[in-house]
Amino acid sequence: MIKLSDIGLTYGTHPLLDELELSIHAGERVALVGRNGTGKSTLMRIIAGEIIAEEGSIEKKPGMRIAR
Repeated sequence: MIKLSDIGLTYGTHPLLDELELSIHAGERVALVGRNGTGKSTLMRIIAGEIIAEEGSIEKKPGMRIAR
């Protein structure tokens, strides 16, 4: 399981993610749909640990593998 709470990230003066809440449970598959520039890839990079969010917290089950 992974849980994102109050995630926030800003590029320049533009807030990309603001108070994002997301929970993904074991066995679930998730699809992100939206227009270009809305933060889909950035969210996936935050979940994968490639980008650190400016605000909020991420809880991951120990030993969890993330594939995309």
